[in-house]
This record gives sequence, C-alpha cells and structure tokens, in this order.
Amino acid sequence: MKSDKLIAVHHGALGDFLCAWPALLALARGVGDAPRLLFAGNMERMRWLAPLGYAPCPPAMRRALEGLYGDAGEPAWPDGLAGAVVAWFCLDHLPVAAHPRIVPLPCLPPGPNGGEEDKGEQGRTTREAAPTRHVTGALRDRLERAGPAALPWTPRWDADWHGTWQRLFGGWEGADSRTVALAPGAGHRAKQWPPQRFAAVAGELAKAGYNPLYVLGPAELERGMAHGSLMPEGCEIPMVTPADHGELARVLRRARLVVGNDSGPLHLAALHGAPVLALFGPAPAAAWRPHGAVALTSPLDCAPCSATLRVLGCGWRNRGGQERADVDRMPEAAPCMDAITVDAVLDAARALLETR
Repeated sequence: MKSDKLIAVHHGALGDFLCAWPALLALARGVGDAPRLLFAGNMERMRWLAPLGYAPCPPAMRRALEGLYGDAGEPAWPDGLAGAVVAWFCLDHLPVAAHPRIVPLPCLPPGPNGGEEDKGEQGRTTREAAPTRHVTGALRDRLERAGPAALPWTPRWDADWHGTWQRLFGGWEGADSRTVALAPGAGHRAKQWPPQRFAAVAGELAKAGYNPLYVLGPAELERGMAHGSLMPEGCEIPMVTPADHGELARVLRRARLVVGNDSGPLHLAALHGAPVLALFGPAPAAAWRPHGAVALTSPLDCAPCSATLRVLGCGWRNRGGQERADVDRMPEAAPCMDAITVDAVLDAARALLETR
C-alpha cells in the first residue's frame, strides 16, 4: 500500500526531543508533494515542528497508535493508520512489536542500559555505556540506513541544522548581558548537582558583579528547590519559573551564560546559541552534551556509568529500578555529581564569561 502520510512518534523528555529535532527536520525536508507530516507526542513540542510542516496527529490515529502497545507478535495494522508509515523515536528499543510500517529510530546502542556488559580487569563486570556517537548523529545514521526502502521518501539531512533552528526560532541575545542563568534541576535526580553548591556559585558570581538568576520548572518547585538551599548566605538570588517553553527560551537567549545540570533547558539554550556550561555525572557527555556546550564531567573513574539512567553503576538510590529501602541514609547527590567541586564550576564559568 502506498504511504501518503508519515507519523513521527516521540515521547521523550525535552532534552531528548531537542537532540532528535535535526532528524525530524531531515524527515520534513524529504517530503514530496502528496504526503502529510504528522506528530504524535507532547503537543508542547509542536511550536518547534509546525514551521517544518508537521501537524498534530488526529485523535483517531493517536488511539490507533496506542493500540500497538503490548503486542507480542507482529500486530495487525489498525484501520486508523491506513496509508501511514510511523517513524518511532526511542532510546534503545521500541515499546511496540516490530512491523514493516514502523521505522524504529533508536538513538542508543541496544541493551538495558544503552551499552553492553564487558568483563574488565580481574573478572569485574563493567558496562561500556558511553556511546562515542552523539545521539543526534546516531539518529542521522539510523535515518540513512532506513530510507528510502522503509520510508515514503528519502530524508535530507540539513548540514546547517543549528543555523536553521536559530533562523526559525531566534539566536542568542545576551552578549552584553550580566545575567548568568542557573538551571539546578534535571529530569533524573542522579543528574542533579547539590543545590547548596549552586548557591555557592551564585554567591561568587554576584560578588564578581554578575546577576545570577535561577530558572526553575514545575519539577523543581515540587521538589522544594525554591526554598532555602539555593540561597547563599546574606544574598537573595532572584528566581523565574517560565510559564511555557517560549518564555523559557526568551530567558535563556538573553543570558550571558547558562550553567546547569544535563537537562532540557540547557539543550534549548545551546540550540539558541547561548554559551552553556553543562554538568555531567552518570550520563555520558559524548552522547548527551548540548550542541556547542562546554561539558564539565565528573572526575570519578566510574563515571559515566549509564546512558539511560535506568540502572546506575553505584546503585545510588536504586537497584534494578526499585527505590532502595535505605534511601534516607543515601547521600543527597549521586557520588559522581558530588565529586564536581564548586571551584571547578566557577573556573569553567569564568573562562566562558571572559571569552564572550
């Protein structure tokens, strides 16, 4: 059956989506006259897809997609998806059974943790969970292998996709600003640097004549970050909680520098061309670093230990995905994040501030 529509499925977090955006652009640039581009995922992402020609996936098609979950064998193709090919973005494996009309686009190597187990020195089991290929490049490779046989048209990669983003959505405006945006949150707690250390960095930046500004989202507010621990002694650092991604982008674009954990806001800031300092612990910077950002990685030999953070090498706060019974006695931060010092962050931040 001829395909007259392509449905892109992406249910990942903001940072995952932004890493995949160049691949979505490549799919859009390959469209001929007849096919339609549809998107199934978080509708907040449509602001970055509508200019590429994507439209929201109709409710009937979304329900048909949901019906694909849980099939052990090849599912019967739902009538609601007649004439459609599905490009399914995922981390390392599809959440649905294989089907000729589903084009899997995993951005990490196969395996439960994004890597393969290997026997290291003295028979110890180690995990090579740090793909050397950035996820954006890995998705490009997947697209090139998938089309044109599986897709209704051949994707066309935009070599200047970063510039295309900024032409569509705006570039950096903070060259003359004194604001340093600090993003202390992260989608996974293992990626969070201790809030008290952000407070120490904010205090030193304020003493140096900069204007530190905390950027918090709903998850950070739920975790109580707006209270106490982010404030240096004798200093009140302003906070903003952007109402939507458009407001978040405006805040980040106008900052002289953005410093924070590996998280969606840092990916967004980097795409807009803002200078970014990203702190990495358990996740591999080689795979997840925001484009153009400076990555400050943990000094521990065991880091990184996980590409997906489903299981951490040290078992911090989890074991087999289950919350540990002794969680209250665990350190506030994962050991790899705890090993990043305030001085290291300040040195890296000053270097970026002085060269811009």
